[in-house]
Amino acid sequence: MSQKNNKKNMNVKNNVNIQNTANTKKDVNVKNSANIKNSANIKNASNNKKNLNVKNKANNKKIMNNQILLNSESNEIKKKFSIKKFLFKTAKVGIASVVTLGLMFGAFIYVFFKTDLLKDYKDTWVQTAMITDNHKYLAQWFLSDEEIQAIMDSYEVINDENSVVGAVDLNAYLDEDGSTEEIQRENEVTFEKISGSGYNGYVITISDPSKVKLVDTRKKDYGTKLKDIVKEYDAVAAINAGGFWDGNGKGRGNVLCSPTIIDGELLYGNKNTAYNFIGLSKEGELILGKYTYQEAIDAGIDGAVEFGPYLIVNGKPQITKANCGGIHPRTAIGQTKDGKIILVCIDGRKASSLGCNLEQLQQIFIDRGAYNAANLDGGSSSTMYYEGKLVNKPSTPAGERYLPNAIIVEK
Repeated sequence: MSQKNNKKNMNVKNNVNIQNTANTKKDVNVKNSANIKNSANIKNASNNKKNLNVKNKANNKKIMNNQILLNSESNEIKKKFSIKKFLFKTAKVGIASVVTLGLMFGAFIYVFFKTDLLKDYKDTWVQTAMITDNHKYLAQWFLSDEEIQAIMDSYEVINDENSVVGAVDLNAYLDEDGSTEEIQRENEVTFEKISGSGYNGYVITISDPSKVKLVDTRKKDYGTKLKDIVKEYDAVAAINAGGFWDGNGKGRGNVLCSPTIIDGELLYGNKNTAYNFIGLSKEGELILGKYTYQEAIDAGIDGAVEFGPYLIVNGKPQITKANCGGIHPRTAIGQTKDGKIILVCIDGRKASSLGCNLEQLQQIFIDRGAYNAANLDGGSSSTMYYEGKLVNKPSTPAGERYLPNAIIVEK
């Protein structure tokens, strides 16, 4: 009985142990499951935190980029606004400056053209413009035709005296004491550069006047440039002479527009009309006077052009007003009492040499003892050659013009 009870107790104990073991295993499993779950939760929490950090960083970066973009856009807007503001201020200053300059210019134009405060300059301006073929508008824009004509009339040179034919001694030099001496004249040609107020120029003096000739240089369709005239005639020196038709600056230098006599023949003009001729005899006397064609021939003229005005006639200066004739390039011819021929060319329409007026031109001849002198075609036509070289600076960019005639100096 006792053994049976012991066995029963043992079984109960074993059952209790098994039950305890099972419970313990269950508890362990539960604990392990809890630990695994906790680890998973921790890992998930860690991953979530990591993902959150990554997301936050991305968001922060995005926010920063947006902020940079906003700042950039803001700066761009400020920059554009600043530029607009600057341009607006600049425009205001520019407009104010233009208006101020316009008012000042208008005031100057009024004072210059509509008052006599700057009369000498105004008169010079008007004469300079009106004597040209293509720039008369520089006076006509600001003055009426009546105002312009009044100025031109006030400076008109009246040549009412002819040079006395034969008054110049073609076979004698004038000594220092005023006496003359018969000599065998040699053709001495001298060249000098000159300058004055606002101009540079050139003077050629020829001792033998018989070497000075007026020649016809017209060809079929064109005139001839002075460089080619010099070559053709083997001349030691040459200048342009008479005027020619130059409509709209397109003249070819072969169409005469003023009376011309060459080799005793009237090439242009009316034989019965009297013209103010600048002529040369075969012996080289410079003859100035108002003649019909036949009267010119009777006076001994072999070649002549109509131009002017005369600067000196029989030793008397003809230009009595300063600023007469405006400022231009000039070509002119004169002769001393003992027969020397003087050729003058003045540069003009350039910064280095504006040109000269007729009074200044006259003074050049007075200084060299001219007894007779006259103004020839000037402006763009003014050209001078000496010893095969162009010595002046023609006023046009194209250089020399085609000429219908020229005064040459033979060797």
